[in-house]
Amino acid sequence: MEKGTLADTIVVTGKLEALAASDVVPGGQGGKVYSVNVELGDKVSKGQTLITLENTALAAVVRQAEQGVAQAESALELAKITFEQASANYERGRELYKSGAIPLGGQTGFETAYQIPYKQAKIDFERVKPATLANARAVLDSAQEQYNNAFIKSPISGVVTAVNVNPGELASSGSSSPVVSVVNLDKVVVKATVTESQINKIKSGQEVPVFICAVSEKPFTGIIANIALAADPTSKAYPIKVQINNFQHTLKPGMFAEVQIKGDRLETLLVHREAVGKTGDKDTVWVINKDKATSREVTVGTSDSKKIQILKGLKEGEQVVVSGQNLLQENAKVEIKSQVK
Repeated sequence: MEKGTLADTIVVTGKLEALAASDVVPGGQGGKVYSVNVELGDKVSKGQTLITLENTALAAVVRQAEQGVAQAESALELAKITFEQASANYERGRELYKSGAIPLGGQTGFETAYQIPYKQAKIDFERVKPATLANARAVLDSAQEQYNNAFIKSPISGVVTAVNVNPGELASSGSSSPVVSVVNLDKVVVKATVTESQINKIKSGQEVPVFICAVSEKPFTGIIANIALAADPTSKAYPIKVQINNFQHTLKPGMFAEVQIKGDRLETLLVHREAVGKTGDKDTVWVINKDKATSREVTVGTSDSKKIQILKGLKEGEQVVVSGQNLLQENAKVEIKSQVK
């Protein structure tokens, strides 16, 4: 038992997940599949067409709606010309009426010949025809959206991990199964949790080693990208996310990962890890006192690959057994032949 320094290391575990993933479903009402443009394992770019639905009828509807907009625009132009003419006639009629050129009782004639046509042309140009054009454009927008929905595009760049439809089948937006799944594996993330005593010892952007034994014995470099501001109400732990670059795509979702977060080095009492055993649910060591071995309960802290911190139960300088504890009995006499350093 001796004093020494030990890195205050937090070890958390979790499984790898893709940082970005998308289950793609048809927009609108869906439709019959005309072509499947990707295969399992293909790399795709954001906006690339994955599935094409039959769209001949939809294209015809778009053309018809475009003609409707063109007609409404022409009608508005004609209404403008008619309004300008009616406005000019109205101004001339007012001057004639004021000068008395229109016979007695001519107010009715002025209103019929000049004022009413002007008001009708004004309403037609400023309200009726713009409303007709706006409606035609709305019809075109709706038709265009339905046509665009026939081309199912990837919302992200990544790799195709599932294709669930074939040409001729119906692809429905209400289906629980996506037509295509796309995963971006350029970055993966480890979702883990830390305790309330650990949360303030880590910071966003901190580099940490991540061990993924299924791929390599050497650690990968991860970055703490997200730290929850509040604990999970069920587990009372604080979720964190650690991102890892994965440009070679060697790391796969579902792989087990161990994240080691090292803090400040501690000056503390240490023993070899092999010295600490379990008696029931308690941590214990065997202490040598006057050539006799006795078991003692201890409270342990952090550890590394060789030594473990003793928080309570031992004093500096006490001798402990580091091997052969299973052969010992309480107050058994022992002979010390060597001391592990």
